[in-house]
Amino acid sequence: MNIQPTFPNMLPGERVVLMLHRHGFVAFRIALVYLLLALVPVAAWVLVGLRTDIFVDATGAGYALVTLLLAAYALVWGLLFFVSWLNYYLDVWVITNERIINITQQRLFHRIVSEQKLYRVQDVTWQIEGVLGNIFKFGNVTIQTAGEQGKFTFEHIPDPEAVAKSVMHLLEQIENQMGANTMARMDGELLEGSAAPKTRATSPEPRSAPPADAAPPSGAP
Repeated sequence: MNIQPTFPNMLPGERVVLMLHRHGFVAFRIALVYLLLALVPVAAWVLVGLRTDIFVDATGAGYALVTLLLAAYALVWGLLFFVSWLNYYLDVWVITNERIINITQQRLFHRIVSEQKLYRVQDVTWQIEGVLGNIFKFGNVTIQTAGEQGKFTFEHIPDPEAVAKSVMHLLEQIENQMGANTMARMDGELLEGSAAPKTRATSPEPRSAPPADAAPPSGAP
């Protein structure tokens, strides 16, 4: 059974074409960094235990101080890991048959949502950088639009080439349904050369009547 993905405030007849997160390698990199940070207090505990006898007496002030520092480190580590994972998981780019929606989780309680109509898309570019990007096939897709939110950037997403082609395919479908001229008028701009030149009808200037005392033309009775 194929379940169609949804999100809040969908328009009537709107359907989700793509719902994108960052590539799994980004999540692996985050986990690797925090794993290395988790090994720091373990290494410090072993090093202190080998060089001092502070852990011999569990009731001593030194043992209590080290334990308190390790607990504080673990608390900060857990909080930062949670925020980093939340930012990764809640950063979502949604492409529907009508809109492009960018949801960015900036901080723990700070989220930015921006959207743009699909017919306003003017240019789509994709890029893959670096050795790891080419190996794991992830990169960026930049969508240039005509609205206030001029640029949408999908960062570190899987297969950026296929995503760019999907956006262009949707745009072609909209152009076929609406027509290029209609899309241009909705966007507030006319395509160059698409509008026929307008002509203005002019009426001949009315002739002024000759003055009453003017001499009649020759040959008049």
